Amino acid sequence: ALPPRSCARSPPMVVAAAAAAAAAAPLGGVFGAIRAGSNGGPLVLPRPAPQPSAAAASSLRGAAGRSILLAAPAAAVAAAAAHRGRRRRRCDVTSLAAGGGATATRRAPVRKGKVAPAQPVPDHIVRPPYVAEPELVKGWWNMRIQEKSPEDLEKMRAVGRLARRTLDLAQTLILPGRTTEEMDRELHTFMCDNGAYPSDLLYKGFPKSAMISINEVICHGIPDDRPLEDGDLVNVDVTLYMNGFHADTARTWVCGEGDADGHRLVNATREALESAIATVRAGAPLNRIGNAVATVAEREGYGVVKTLVGHGIGEFFHGVPQVYHCRTSDKRPMLEGTTFTIEPVLCEGAPDWITWDDGWTNATKDGERCAQFEHTLCVTKDGCEILT
Repeated sequence: ALPPRSCARSPPMVVAAAAAAAAAAPLGGVFGAIRAGSNGGPLVLPRPAPQPSAAAASSLRGAAGRSILLAAPAAAVAAAAAHRGRRRRRCDVTSLAAGGGATATRRAPVRKGKVAPAQPVPDHIVRPPYVAEPELVKGWWNMRIQEKSPEDLEKMRAVGRLARRTLDLAQTLILPGRTTEEMDRELHTFMCDNGAYPSDLLYKGFPKSAMISINEVICHGIPDDRPLEDGDLVNVDVTLYMNGFHADTARTWVCGEGDADGHRLVNATREALESAIATVRAGAPLNRIGNAVATVAEREGYGVVKTLVGHGIGEFFHGVPQVYHCRTSDKRPMLEGTTFTIEPVLCEGAPDWITWDDGWTNATKDGERCAQFEHTLCVTKDGCEILT
């Protein structure tokens, strides 16, 4: 999830007061609508009900030079502020004590550890073009939205299935005391043993095979020698390249037993992704995705990171369309046969973020925790096919 190129030059977003913000009803039937494909294949979602529109907006300059409006109903802003006001124990976590009750403990901010050299990739694994020629991370091929052919989609299904299996492995590796470096090594070996290149490795110089982000780290975390602790929120984001196509997916887990607030944030973020996916179908406006994410976040009192976006994907890693996870004025229609990611990040506190001096790690400015879930999907006539 890379920020639009123009975001660094954009003025701060100013939220306008809502004329009449109605409370949005919780989305219903989302979990029941998700079903597995035949023979354990990709998930397919049916066409959902329309999403509510925003009542107020602030503007952010879009990558194509046109204005995209980011909306925030005043009632929702006030509710989120009140919720955060009830949660003033910054960097505190609550671990559930045996026999009931809770014990508050202090959670130290995540600090950068020692990063080991990258793992070697076997010679027979086909690399994406940007490994040999770094300037090929962008060009005409990722600046236009193209329908995938049936042959393209078969290749994306194959790499998507492997990406899903990679995250299934990641889940088994999340244990207190294990380092993210050890996790990265296991995931790297699994991807290569199954014929895929870890797309993150050497993408714009990224030094590892997976992005593993802990607690207040929003995304792009670099695996290192920091041991995981009970209660850590662990976001594992992997992208695989195989047969000429990429597939990108992420999940967040609670390490060990954790605390009630952490589990609640993770569950709400998963629901936000599922609600957003349920809006996807050919012809629907792209802003339904952000509306769905915002509805869940506002209901639960969480912030949504606005300037880290989903993206087109296929033969290229990142491309158009950019997919916002907040309320916007983006009415571009979703096109049948196109593929992109949806990858919302919800935060316990404010969604403002900073970048560490490694140039990659993005973390919340206030130190509050966050969670992310992501899928790669293909737009269909009546819904979408989840490829990961």
